[in-house]
Amino acid sequence: MKRAKVMLVIFTSLLLAACGGNEEAQPGSEAADEAANRTATAVAAVNPTHTPTPTETASPTPSPSATPTDTATPTATPTETPSPTPEPSATPTATHTPTPTDTPPPTATSPPANTPEPSPEPTADSITIYYRSNPNEILGVFPVKAFDADELMSKMLSVRAALGTMRGALDGARDGNADACTAYVNAYNSILYGGVFYEDVPTEWQNIDAAYFLSFVFALDRTRPAYLSCQNAGQVDQFNYGLAFEAIEMASSVLNEAISAAGG
Repeated sequence: MKRAKVMLVIFTSLLLAACGGNEEAQPGSEAADEAANRTATAVAAVNPTHTPTPTETASPTPSPSATPTDTATPTATPTETPSPTPEPSATPTATHTPTPTDTPPPTATSPPANTPEPSPEPTADSITIYYRSNPNEILGVFPVKAFDADELMSKMLSVRAALGTMRGALDGARDGNADACTAYVNAYNSILYGGVFYEDVPTEWQNIDAAYFLSFVFALDRTRPAYLSCQNAGQVDQFNYGLAFEAIEMASSVLNEAISAAGG
């Protein structure tokens, strides 16, 4: 520190000398005082009376951050060892099913002695026949009976007689004769209300019964227009006359053959 002051004084003296030139400053003179003031000011500026010792600013020591606690590593759960699958138990052996003993066949039951066989019941009470020219109109409803040979012969003879009457009255009915029309209508009704169907006909009578059936049904159907003409108009027109005449001839022919085959 002292060396610095000496150097300062020397520096100041040189400075003054440079400023004053060759002119020597006299003590007490104005120049001398000014020089002294300058020197003092310079010294004071260079060497202050008290230089405070700067306090060292302590650098804040950073607090160490909290050391993170180690996360506990999860302990792996031990895998359960699967229990062994039990082996299937042995399938029990099927017990032997005993073979059934032979069942004796049922013995035939003998019919009771002297038991009369029941006669077959008719399968229908009546048969309905529809008019061929108008299927919505009923031609006739005829009863069904058990076969009777004598009655069948009687029916065939009655139908033949009625057909004969119709044939005889047909000409007069065509000419407008009221009595002829009445005779024709009555003969027609006798066939209509006297017809019968038979069931369980024996083999030897089946063709005869079929001829009787066909003849009276055919006669009723084909002679019906003339029948209606007599009832409604009192006479038979030419067309219906020809139709009725042909039907009567055909039905009579078939019926005559059936009566002959029956022994009549």
